[in-house]
Amino acid sequence: MSDLYASIQRALENTPGEYDIDAMADDLRGTGATTVDDVPAEEFWDMVARHELPSLPEEPGPLDQFRTEVSRSWAEAPAGAPGLWRRGGVTLEAVGVSRVNFALPQPLGVFRVRVAGRQPVAELTPEQVSSWPRLWAAVEPLLDDWSSAVADHRLAYEQAVNSARAARAAAEAAAAAERQAHTRLAELLGEHDAPALPTTMSRDEVAEYLGIAPGSVSKQMQRWGISSEGPGGPRAARYPTADVQAHAARRPGRGHRSDLA
Repeated sequence: MSDLYASIQRALENTPGEYDIDAMADDLRGTGATTVDDVPAEEFWDMVARHELPSLPEEPGPLDQFRTEVSRSWAEAPAGAPGLWRRGGVTLEAVGVSRVNFALPQPLGVFRVRVAGRQPVAELTPEQVSSWPRLWAAVEPLLDDWSSAVADHRLAYEQAVNSARAARAAAEAAAAAERQAHTRLAELLGEHDAPALPTTMSRDEVAEYLGIAPGSVSKQMQRWGISSEGPGGPRAARYPTADVQAHAARRPGRGHRSDLA
């Protein structure tokens, strides 16, 4: 850092605001100055004023953003239709409000709020809609609760999906181990002395193997062209084990299952 640049920073150390120090240093070099002390104080501070950077606009706060969004929903609502503001799973309906005057309270306005997944719709009280801060205070906790509920249920869903995948993988690994053990036992005992593997699967066994609901097994078997064996309705149906396993191995994303060949 040059002495000139450092002297400018020291001079501005206790001065509020933001300044273009690079431009100031260029101006001072043009005068032949090597530090701030080489130019008269009045001339230096005039230069400081010329190179002050404009302040960045402040980000609107939550209340200001809410008021802007709700006011826009009133202005853009078709004539005779309620103004509808939505964020996430929260909807604020305003009936009988002005489309040009966005001050609160609204003498003829009726405000109702609903949250996705909850019943019934709640009508806000005159006190809650008497000012923008009070209206925001009524809506903000609903947004927070909805966001928390979504996060909790998303986590529960992801955990359930992972558990189901792990269970299917474990079931497939167990079935593969059973077949390998049977093959090895048959090699040791001879083909005629080896215990027979189950040739059919019940509806519930198919559901567990495929990771689907028992009530969906019949439709899935129809899609794959697998017919049930034995008498009885869908609950008592039994399906060829080899056919079920072969079609399961060819499901999208699973790749070739050489152990089911």
